[in-house]
Amino acid sequence: MKSKIIKITAAAAAALSLTGCYFFPAEEELLKPPTVAIEDVAYSTYTAKVKDIENKTMAAGYIISKSEFNCGFTESGGTLKKIYVTPGQFVEEGELLAEIDTGNLEYLYEQQKLIVEKARLRYNSTGSSSDKLDYEMEQNTLTEYERQMNVSHLYAGMSGQVCFIQDMKPGDKVTAYKTIIKIVDPTQVLVKYTSSTLRAFPLNQEVTITVDGMDYQGYVSKTPSDMVEGLYENNEAIATDAESIYCEFSGDVPGYLTIGKLADIAAVYEVHKDAVVISKNLIKTDGDRSYVIILDENDNKKEVDVTIGITNATEAEILTGLKAGDRVVVR
Repeated sequence: MKSKIIKITAAAAAALSLTGCYFFPAEEELLKPPTVAIEDVAYSTYTAKVKDIENKTMAAGYIISKSEFNCGFTESGGTLKKIYVTPGQFVEEGELLAEIDTGNLEYLYEQQKLIVEKARLRYNSTGSSSDKLDYEMEQNTLTEYERQMNVSHLYAGMSGQVCFIQDMKPGDKVTAYKTIIKIVDPTQVLVKYTSSTLRAFPLNQEVTITVDGMDYQGYVSKTPSDMVEGLYENNEAIATDAESIYCEFSGDVPGYLTIGKLADIAAVYEVHKDAVVISKNLIKTDGDRSYVIILDENDNKKEVDVTIGITNATEAEILTGLKAGDRVVVR
């Protein structure tokens, strides 16, 4: 029995020696880490160039007339009968411009005048209190007819040129105090510029005014705090305006149809010819220091201090530190 146990143990040991490779695998050779080639870094650059640069201020105003009148009916509810004028037409103060349809009001008015006259004669003949009362009542009716006749007619409030007519046709409803017709003095056209972030133009500064793609020459005639002496002494609205800039035309004047349109105002304070110019946003600052980053002849980055001259909305003149052809690093 003892001999049998020894044989089984020996067989088990032999089996383990044959299968040991399944429990203790041979070590694998470690792979070398991948290598990545370092590529050359590419920079985006802006080349400094020679060009003319201006110190310029821009603004957008609109064309107005120093003398204008907005004409509209004073009561609502009526219907338009007719407009008697056309755009561009010259009219005289008091001239009939438009009329509301009043039905048979004109007939009633003429009849009422006769009734009033009859009541007046009766009262003058009798002197009675009753006839006096009748006369006053008929007179009140006539006065009301007169009022209705007056508000049904639209008259020119000034002499000038019609620059605007509301798009209306006979039968359209009338709204009280809505401008139906606008009259202006076409010889007194100017530009008004108002803004919550007002950028002051110097008084008498020469400007270029662009309207409908056409350029006109002008000058600053009023600032919020100053104006050309005597120019607006008869125009209180302009003289007391402390929130706007006004520009007068010094040569040709745009036509009356431009009134109400936008007008670009440009004032050029200084011009430098053949300046070294770069994009304004390439200039970096550190305290009082201004500098740019350039690529030298070996494509190495280098900081260069610069002195800045004229700037505008997008560009800057470089007085020292750069020359034409230098490559300024954008990123």
